[in-house]
Amino acid sequence: MNKKERIKAAISFKTVDKIPTTFRANNYLSSKFMKYFDINTASNLGTGYETLLDKIGADFWSSGSKIDKFSTLLPKYNGEIPKEPYIDDGTFFYTIGIKAKKGKMQIYDIEYPNVGIDPPLANIESVNEIKEGFLTSKIELFDFSKMKNKYREFDYKEPCEKNIVCIGGLSSLYMICCFLRGMENFLMDLAFNKRLAECIIKEVGEFCLEYNRRELENIGLYAEYYGTWDDVAGTDGMMFNPELFNKYFLPIYKELIANNKKHGLFFGWHVCGSVHQVLPQMIDAGIDVFDVVQTSAKDMDIENIYKLYGKSVCLHGALDIQKLLVEKTKKEIREEVKKIKNLWGQRGGIILAPSHEALPDTPIENILAIYEN
Repeated sequence: MNKKERIKAAISFKTVDKIPTTFRANNYLSSKFMKYFDINTASNLGTGYETLLDKIGADFWSSGSKIDKFSTLLPKYNGEIPKEPYIDDGTFFYTIGIKAKKGKMQIYDIEYPNVGIDPPLANIESVNEIKEGFLTSKIELFDFSKMKNKYREFDYKEPCEKNIVCIGGLSSLYMICCFLRGMENFLMDLAFNKRLAECIIKEVGEFCLEYNRRELENIGLYAEYYGTWDDVAGTDGMMFNPELFNKYFLPIYKELIANNKKHGLFFGWHVCGSVHQVLPQMIDAGIDVFDVVQTSAKDMDIENIYKLYGKSVCLHGALDIQKLLVEKTKKEIREEVKKIKNLWGQRGGIILAPSHEALPDTPIENILAIYEN
């Protein structure tokens, strides 16, 4: 099996020659890996990533919600770029009015985008203050006939075993609502100002569906994987009443999933935290991949996840970045990998990876232990 066949077989619960893997790490740790292996294109991931994957032994490099970071496509944006003190957040949220400023992790001298600063809808109090089409009107700023990967040029129309063409930009239903309104405000709206919450959700849902419709219209023949992320849960459970998720967000997700399935795309849902209260509904709705699998969250240990979902949805992740990969020994990591491999065997249904982008203080040797066999 080549690596693309292996990933697709795993998602489809078909026999694999070995459990597929992906690598994911933030830019700081990625640069450390490039230097560790003396890859002379360390400053340009787009030209050095294949060499690094070969050195590590991973099949693909995941962005988090997308299986293949270097084959994920976004449309050309023809709108205004952020002006100081705001910045390009690197995740396209700025294109719909969500602002970001520079943050800094002093201990590692790492700069990062702090997304959701000064929410544009923070000060409204009623539906009457929301301009009709405030978000859906922005769809005209995107040229979906010109889809590109931000790291490299490649011909997505040419079949290639090294690429899994991914789409799914600006698709985080709940998080977009939070970024536009402010998370605290939006959670209060869900509880006490439902008309306002419903208005915002409706507009966000219509935007996401239309954005995806245009993605599919332009490259539906070539795209293979739709990935979205939506952190509706925390370590101990849902961020809000799961009944509200089922009422407001699940119907939009069902439509989004159905539209992508019509074009033959796999659908991946990336969520951190303990998401048991809504994951079964999303599986029933048709997701193919449950991404992250934060085993450090409540009742999310891998044995429980396998028991509950191991035969109904493919998992991507499962190796905890907070404690396992940072604090444990290589031997302990190998034992965890072995346990997971023994649970799933070669039946498909899992893509092994760090549960999120690995943290800056993760020892390189611990990451390499994932991919040894």
